[in-house]
Amino acid sequence: MSDASRKAVTIVPLLGPLHVRLPQYNAVSVLRSVQAFHPSVVALAPLSEGELQIPSWQECAELPLPHTVVPWARRTGTPLAEIGAPPPDENAEADFRRYLETFDGGRAVLASVDADERPIRDLLDRPLTLDSVLDELVPAVGRFQERRRDAFGEGPGTGFQEQRATRMAEAVLRLEGERVAVLASVDDLPSLLAGLKGRAELVRPPSPPVDDAVRRRSLLDYAMRGEASDPDALLAQLQEIDGPEARYLEANVLLQSGEEGAALEVLEQASTLDFVEPYYLPGFLLTRLGQLYDLAGRRDAALRAYRGVRALSFAPSEALVTAEAGLEEPFALSGAETATAR
Repeated sequence: MSDASRKAVTIVPLLGPLHVRLPQYNAVSVLRSVQAFHPSVVALAPLSEGELQIPSWQECAELPLPHTVVPWARRTGTPLAEIGAPPPDENAEADFRRYLETFDGGRAVLASVDADERPIRDLLDRPLTLDSVLDELVPAVGRFQERRRDAFGEGPGTGFQEQRATRMAEAVLRLEGERVAVLASVDDLPSLLAGLKGRAELVRPPSPPVDDAVRRRSLLDYAMRGEASDPDALLAQLQEIDGPEARYLEANVLLQSGEEGAALEVLEQASTLDFVEPYYLPGFLLTRLGQLYDLAGRRDAALRAYRGVRALSFAPSEALVTAEAGLEEPFALSGAETATAR
């Protein structure tokens, strides 16, 4: 038996920004599943080789990677491997669809294929768990992709999915270590599983426990979305959580409730803490601090905060754009200021 056939591989599905709406499958849940597998190496399918060396990788749409998984792996010394295989032409699928839309028969095929995607959209509206993702969503994605492949053939119309999955599977099999945890977009799971079947021991990802850290992440995600029907209750819950991220989100809720002075007081306190993590926090916290200083008429302090965003080794593009706007002119509240960070 070859080394590859003895390799135990689990593939943990990623759902992009949707994780912030899934209390039982959020960024911490993903990490808990990875940890429970005890991997010797963690493979990252959304990232191509070398991307981890570039700070902008943290703009990755798969939020659990910058939020929990990569920081944990770096703290624990768990090896990371980028195995992503981007399509040779990022625009090929969109161009293919535009071409089909130019004639009646093509539009009819697109409509038929798109209708087959409806079960996936219905599932994404539900409060998914890892088990429901594996047992319901992944099979639905696989059926849709088979239908799309039958209609379009493998190539531009499918984003070269099978070709990319083959390359990623080969990369997994080449990794050193007997236990590989692969983190991959749910869109890549069916093809990646097929590419590894019979060549490695495929292990179902462990179901993550709903522990205090998962529940805390769920509350922070809820506050981040800015949809609280009872801001006072949310504030009380946030105040029970220590740390700069909770203070940042508390300040956001206070600002949305019209309490700019209280929000500034809370955020000034947060700025004295170590707010290096999570990855998005330094940029958004300093940007919000600058805005609150502007609202308080403290322009010099606001400018220092905005310049601080510029000086960071990484800040989300949204935070940078907002900070640049703040440097141009003082921030003022619009009729419905509800800006929050992811």
